[in-house]
Amino acid sequence: MGLSGDTSVIDRIYGRIANGTSFFQEGWGELSELLVQDREGAKYRPPAEIDVIWNREYREGGINFSQGSFQSPFECASFPARCRAAQIEVVLPRGWTRETPICIHFAATGDQGFGRRRRSMALPLAERGMAGLLLENSFYGERRPAGQKGKALRTFADLWMMGASTVQEGLALLRWLKSHGFTKLGVSGISMGGHMAASVAALWPEPLAVSPCIAPHSAQVVFTEGLLMDHCDWGALDGTCLRPEEAVARMRELLGVTDLRRYGVPAEPAAAFLVSARRDAYIPSWSPEALHAHWKGSTLRWLDAGHVTAFLFKRRAFQDAVADSFAALDGSGV
Repeated sequence: MGLSGDTSVIDRIYGRIANGTSFFQEGWGELSELLVQDREGAKYRPPAEIDVIWNREYREGGINFSQGSFQSPFECASFPARCRAAQIEVVLPRGWTRETPICIHFAATGDQGFGRRRRSMALPLAERGMAGLLLENSFYGERRPAGQKGKALRTFADLWMMGASTVQEGLALLRWLKSHGFTKLGVSGISMGGHMAASVAALWPEPLAVSPCIAPHSAQVVFTEGLLMDHCDWGALDGTCLRPEEAVARMRELLGVTDLRRYGVPAEPAAAFLVSARRDAYIPSWSPEALHAHWKGSTLRWLDAGHVTAFLFKRRAFQDAVADSFAALDGSGV
């Protein structure tokens, strides 16, 4: 199939294939503790100190790989025990030093394990002299709780905990990298991973390279306007006292905590490079424009693609955004 025409059609075909199980089939879940945390959601707190335990290290093609885990700093009584052991992989290029740029690559929806991000981002960037750190989301892969089928989160509370834990873990990893002498730090991600990267960048108090790719300014638009709205179990969410339209309105209100316009601007907005797709069925075009407008001084680049075709065929643009964000961070290039 060629790339001409409305590539959002491909987004919709992929959505039907990839989302056989609806999100939130068990309803809202336990939200009371999370709503209390929301009151402080957009404020900076000193990142937690973590201790990484390494369980595998190997070298392949001159590139060093290390896999390990640490205890998530996210605290919530309903956070499943299996989610608490955060999994990471570090990819270090040939001849790396503590001055080597290192980027945390956050996971997209459904991106379990490290393979996809290793192939699409970390390895190509390692060939360009950049290091990578891959974090597996809670509720995915080794962190997926019993009873969850694939990527389809059972409750809305699970989505909230996934996002909150990822942001806290990302901030803790930046602190950990800094404590180990790395001086050029960055964050990136595709789709949901891009939003996680942007959230971490908005909360980190120091200059940081940041490159959110095909990412929204808020999860609100993804689940109440974009394609994933069609793959939520609104019947399970509306219960006995809500009509579906009321459930949508409630979800939109709850996801207000993810709106990056509630957050500050990254310490060095000129080192923020956003990449978006003009024909994205998951994310309306006004959403990345809203983030770009809020992050005054950032760069927004457009791709002539949909969400899925951007990921499949425009990965070089994502890699370039990471490289350019680091170049802007130190003013000298990578």
